Amino acid sequence: QLELPHVNVLSKVDLIEQYGQLSFGLDFYTNVLDLSFLVDRLHDDPFFSRHKKLNEAICGVIEDYSLVSFITLDVQDKRSMADVLKAIDKANGYVFGAGERQSDDVLSLMSSAFGADFEYFKTSGVKEKLLAEEKTK
Repeated sequence: QLELPHVNVLSKVDLIEQYGQLSFGLDFYTNVLDLSFLVDRLHDDPFFSRHKKLNEAICGVIEDYSLVSFITLDVQDKRSMADVLKAIDKANGYVFGAGERQSDDVLSLMSSAFGADFEYFKTSGVKEKLLAEEKTK
């Protein structure tokens, strides 16, 4: 079996304003915290209703261990592109970027490999852009 890392990218975020106000905050879509609405919709479908317990269990595991999340991509924003590139490099195990020097120090190696990514900063650029557009309306 071949295991491959993957990165979930929520692309075309720069086009969100064309569709109006989001039903939920952007964090709802990027962090996938509450899947109960999905389980409820699956029960309405006759095919999926047979697998009710399985669907609930899978959704529970995804929520409990935060197995699914998305990185936003705005192709018009260089910072957004750099964040996606950084996430892809991290998933592939690429530790050093172009501006980073290699060091024998274990602490510097680990900090460059696992760098502190705070949840707010993952979507902050898109949130700020959406808020600024709402204020101008």
